[in-house]
Amino acid sequence: MWIGPDGKECTKAFRIQDAAKKYARKQEEDIERGEYIDPAAGKELLQPLGRKWLRLQSVGLTSRERYEGVLRLHIEPTFGHRKVKSVKPSEVAEWLRALSKTHGHSIQSMAFHILSGMFALAVADGVRRDNPAQSDIITKPAPTDDEPREAWTGDRVWAVISAHPAEYELIPVLQAGCGLRESEAFAIGEEDLDLDAGKVVIRRQVARVRTGKRYVFKLPKGGKTRVVPLSPGVVRAVRAYIETYPPRPYALPWLDEHGQVTADEHVCKLLFRWHGDDPRTHGQHIRESSYNRQVWKPALVKAGVIPEPEKGPRGGASRKYRADRADGTHALRHYYSTTLQDAGVSLAGVMAFLGHSRNKRHIPISVRVYGHVTEETFEAARNAIDRSLFRLRPVQDHQADGTETEQAVSQ
Repeated sequence: MWIGPDGKECTKAFRIQDAAKKYARKQEEDIERGEYIDPAAGKELLQPLGRKWLRLQSVGLTSRERYEGVLRLHIEPTFGHRKVKSVKPSEVAEWLRALSKTHGHSIQSMAFHILSGMFALAVADGVRRDNPAQSDIITKPAPTDDEPREAWTGDRVWAVISAHPAEYELIPVLQAGCGLRESEAFAIGEEDLDLDAGKVVIRRQVARVRTGKRYVFKLPKGGKTRVVPLSPGVVRAVRAYIETYPPRPYALPWLDEHGQVTADEHVCKLLFRWHGDDPRTHGQHIRESSYNRQVWKPALVKAGVIPEPEKGPRGGASRKYRADRADGTHALRHYYSTTLQDAGVSLAGVMAFLGHSRNKRHIPISVRVYGHVTEETFEAARNAIDRSLFRLRPVQDHQADGTETEQAVSQ
């Protein structure tokens, strides 16, 4: 018998009295050293511990749903039925090794982050002494390809833009010219644009809530709005688009950062609508899956970025395009970042315009604390985009008399 840290009497049966006294004395010594583990605590199963860890995370609904999916699909089948104290580092290593054969770096990293967090919670609660996921024998998930992705050139960006149908052509212009995420571009409203000042406020994104399978407006990634410069070239493109496709009010439920849908719908004069043949979706907001399948990838084919889909056994085109991750719309955001940095725009400015957090410890203090974004930063970004994306290019003009003259046009 011994008295636990909570003042309650604890007992454990032994057949030999000396063994019982020795065990009780060890427990008391562990209490004095702050290393006491309740013998009954380690019998807790990992499945409820994982759910407890998930409840304690301060993340948005989208991240919470991703965590829940990885926990349910990749952690609970292997460890959910196990006692917390029974899992060994070698078993975590075997689990990671098996996961690496079937899933990419993103799933591996998230699964490892969750499992490690679960055991960290167990250690903090005094359920076990160590975190088996942090053992020296564990090789943490790492990207299989450490080579930096090649940034697109302005010519490639324009080839893809030009391959878009007219009603969607402004979407890649805003992504490449403002560094917008796809979900942010889909949610731009006319009231977000200050064309005279050359600025746009990124205050919402279109998101799909997996529970309930509905679409909502919500704050951009990170839960913060931001102001992004509009170059004169982008402003001209926006004006021309609005003249052809006048924005109209559009409403979706608003999802707050606690995962709650507000009572009132959020209304904005949405720039982009779906122009498909299906009457159920025509005129509605653009869905990421439809855009990628019916607009983006066909534009990549037309621009020569990816090959034509292979023909199926009956002569029809297969539904799956041969495109890798580097061919996604994020390439336009990468182009924007590279263009600004090559032009000497401050890192603080690039991070602010992209919506990257400066509150992380690995960010240098010169950027975190002393990096400021001024009007000069905005102007430098505008100039960088116009010089790269909207620069004058020579073209041959064929005259009626057969002669050729060279003109300069802006793309």
